[in-house]
Amino acid sequence: MQQLGVKLFIARTRNRGLRNTTRLVRYHADHLLRYSTPVKVVNFIAIKFQKRLRCGKVWGMPYRYNIDPTNVCNLRCPVCPTGLGTIGRERGRIHFDNFAAIVDQIAKYTYVLELYNWGEPFLHPRIFDMIHYAHKRRISVRLSSNMNYFGREMAERTVASGLDRIIVSVDGSTQESYEKYRRGGNLSRVLGNVSLLVEEKRQQNSLYPFILIRMLINRYNEHQIDKVRQIAKELGADGFSTGGFFIDTTDPSQVQEWLPTDKAQSYYARSAGKLENVWHCSDLWESMTINWDGGVAPCCWLHHKKNDFDNVFEKPVAEIWNGEAYVSSRRVFALGGSGAGPKKTICTACKGRPRYLKD
Repeated sequence: MQQLGVKLFIARTRNRGLRNTTRLVRYHADHLLRYSTPVKVVNFIAIKFQKRLRCGKVWGMPYRYNIDPTNVCNLRCPVCPTGLGTIGRERGRIHFDNFAAIVDQIAKYTYVLELYNWGEPFLHPRIFDMIHYAHKRRISVRLSSNMNYFGREMAERTVASGLDRIIVSVDGSTQESYEKYRRGGNLSRVLGNVSLLVEEKRQQNSLYPFILIRMLINRYNEHQIDKVRQIAKELGADGFSTGGFFIDTTDPSQVQEWLPTDKAQSYYARSAGKLENVWHCSDLWESMTINWDGGVAPCCWLHHKKNDFDNVFEKPVAEIWNGEAYVSSRRVFALGGSGAGPKKTICTACKGRPRYLKD
């Protein structure tokens, strides 16, 4: 299983190419220099060390957060609970005051804030205020967008807001392959909007946001990797990368339709007669996922409200981080074997290899 993970890493590095890999490495190095403080460095090292020891209760705080501005989206992607209409949570948008209160609690320790998960972040009416607020607190802010809802004024505000990185989903070099997954999306519109953002960076003489074109590899587009990488270069994007395609592994039709024929491009390997995710969870020590309604999920894979650990609108982040749900879940991965905890959670069944769309 570990060898397969290494093969996937090698395949993704090859997909990017030397130019894009070098640019990404430079971006991450610059990110560390720009946002490090003595407190953040000590916290980062402490968390990494305690993760190695598989500690149940930890000293320190997450250094990375996912806060979902909204779980509303303008596309209907067929292997996404939002697009399918099966998301296990009411639709909504986080209130700015609630967002600011979370940022105030986490700013001291946080390197990265990812403002996306189950929706299109640009549909939130105060997304630029949110980016600016977190950026002022010396947090690196990133978001991912399908870039179908965008325009010149939004490009101006994106650059001016202080956004550090934007991932733009381009899952094909033709409209036909792109819309197999990004249903309701228009590839020409997306590429035009990327061009607007590139030009606005020039106008404002800004290096940011780092524009990363990302392609989720599936059976419909796996032959177009070189073409999409070339498109990213011609647009003037800062980088190109590929990502794995996640499915319900218990659904044979999804396996047949979506997983790439090139096994090196897939996050899944066949183990004991079934597909298993080769990616291994580290979120219980390093990060926290917060939904628009304040619900805290152990990782970004989970969308059902019933699996929430707690709610940040009701309890402080630090109290939740070492609460019963987190401590019990970490004990599942204790050195020497799984330990008992005071509370049963979704992590007991998951055991660090999450199954997308499944409880």
